[in-house]
Amino acid sequence: MLGSGLFVMPAFAAEIMGPGIWLAFLLAATVVLPGALSKSELASAMPSSGGSYVYLERTYGPLFGTISGLGLWASFLLKASFALIGFSVHMYALTTYFEIESNIQLVSISALVLITVETIDEKLVSEDE
Repeated sequence: MLGSGLFVMPAFAAEIMGPGIWLAFLLAATVVLPGALSKSELASAMPSSGGSYVYLERTYGPLFGTISGLGLWASFLLKASFALIGFSVHMYALTTYFEIESNIQLVSISALVLITVETIDEKLVSEDE
């Protein structure tokens, strides 16, 4: 249930909310808890790779599985974009502190390519085993 937003969003939220941020996190946890518990039950009932796609495909059929798979892909794309925004903020802070001249967008896109290639490589290696 932890995502990359955990490392980026609290700073923005704390700036806006101040000390009330803990109440927001507590409220968010109570909203997320039923979903997390349901997913853990589904994972123990259907112990195979694929997550929500597998659950929906086995319950409602291939069409719903495909729609959910495409939705998950889009959400991961957005999550990766958000993580790269956080990465670029960190790179900006580092390059400003050390007075290094660099193109932040180029560095962020290079990081995305590196992460993508590494992920594909890991999947290929795990399939060979």
